[in-house]
Amino acid sequence: MPSDPARSTPLPDERSPASYALLLAPLILLTEVTALELTLIYPVLPLLSDAFDTASIGWTLTVVSLTGVVAQPLLGRVADVIGKKRMILYAAGAFATGSLICALAPSYPVFLTGRAVQGTCLVMAPAAYGLIRDVLPARVVPVALGAVTTGIGLSAIVGPLTGGALGQTFGYRAVFWFALGYVAVLTPWFARTLPESPVRRPREERRGIDVRGGLLLGAGAGGLLLLVGQGAAWGWTSVATLTALGSSLLLLVGFVRRELRAPAPLIDLRLLAGPALRWTLLAAFSGAFAIGGTAFAMPMLVQTPTSLGYGFGMSVLGAAVFLVPQGLLGAACGPLGGLLARRRGPRYTLMAALAGLTATTLTLALLHTAVWQLLLAALFMGAGFGCFFVGVSNLVVEAVPADRTAVGAGLMGVANNLGQATGVTVLGAVLARYVVDDSDEDHVLYAETGYALALGIASAVAFAGLLVATAMRHGREPATGGVLRIVGAEAERGAKGRTP
Repeated sequence: MPSDPARSTPLPDERSPASYALLLAPLILLTEVTALELTLIYPVLPLLSDAFDTASIGWTLTVVSLTGVVAQPLLGRVADVIGKKRMILYAAGAFATGSLICALAPSYPVFLTGRAVQGTCLVMAPAAYGLIRDVLPARVVPVALGAVTTGIGLSAIVGPLTGGALGQTFGYRAVFWFALGYVAVLTPWFARTLPESPVRRPREERRGIDVRGGLLLGAGAGGLLLLVGQGAAWGWTSVATLTALGSSLLLLVGFVRRELRAPAPLIDLRLLAGPALRWTLLAAFSGAFAIGGTAFAMPMLVQTPTSLGYGFGMSVLGAAVFLVPQGLLGAACGPLGGLLARRRGPRYTLMAALAGLTATTLTLALLHTAVWQLLLAALFMGAGFGCFFVGVSNLVVEAVPADRTAVGAGLMGVANNLGQATGVTVLGAVLARYVVDDSDEDHVLYAETGYALALGIASAVAFAGLLVATAMRHGREPATGGVLRIVGAEAERGAKGRTP
């Protein structure tokens, strides 16, 4: 196997598993802000709506996703060039600044500006995947990527409980002061512990980052995300919806044309059009559709009054506590999914994830009248969620060169955001057709038929993703931490160098 100076790691391969865990701890905890900036906010949305006297409180979440979709591919490419650790530090600073703006915001527009600044931290996840690939020995990479998923699973438990407790006791601003303190404590620890990525571009190439291409891609993908999220409110045939669709498609076409002509493209479209990355992103979209749709429908299902014959009448806090088994199993399945990827192949991890998500949605669609049935679905969801991100991230690492890891993972983030938004929109549209007229309740209720149909659709989409993953040729071999992709790229460059 030829040597690769870019892949050589400054960390010795003789470290014990415990030392690697201590090394990864600050990275995992710091990158958790990508999940916490949403899970912390869910419980205080009513408080925010009252404080700013607005019915459009959903923009508190939407603006983060829109910013992330624009930022992930562009800043992911920047991270590949300037160093992943440096980009994570920049993103942590932006998150702290956004948290401060939100904590002090005198009006809703200023508050949304702070949320948009916070949203740039979503680049942390793809940069973290790239940093893990660059600085850890190849044999450790698949499991380390799974460890990142462990933190995401735990944030689904810690975030709502912490946000709810802080908001109820001190008000919504305490949530953002907590977020500011969280990143302020962890950033110096991360900065001292991990080395910088050794995969760096030559200085003259750093000036050639295709910013215009990144903005075209981000704006086009962001437009699609906005269309999916707001189409139902605007009307699917309204002028606003059709304008958003047309503008997004024009931006994406412009991105493709620019990348085909650019001497230093943001994304090598041969990678995006190739089967390895293409089918990985499609499977990621399908899994994210099921995750987003289930996260939207399940809390409403368990909070439905028992008088309707299928609900459980849980409170908001009860619904959050109900998700604890799901989060714990998801946290445990992250490293286990990494081990499966290392021993059998990341495709098998993704297949296990999509099988779990299919089982989750199918169980909820058919069985939702007893607590044990919901617990069974939660366990399926924990296993599927825990394996999903580690499977997809390992497939991306195996599909792209080392100096494109962060931008490749950024595209994975775009697929995940679009998938989750589409899942929420589709399931929400289906449920809206089955509203139950109950004047005694202060919130909208949906009929059992609506839940069965909506979750059945989510199950079908997850199963379609499972079929895609099963048919994929990519990822059938044990994960190498990206070494084989590097060697293949070197061989290709060598062959081109010998061509007269």
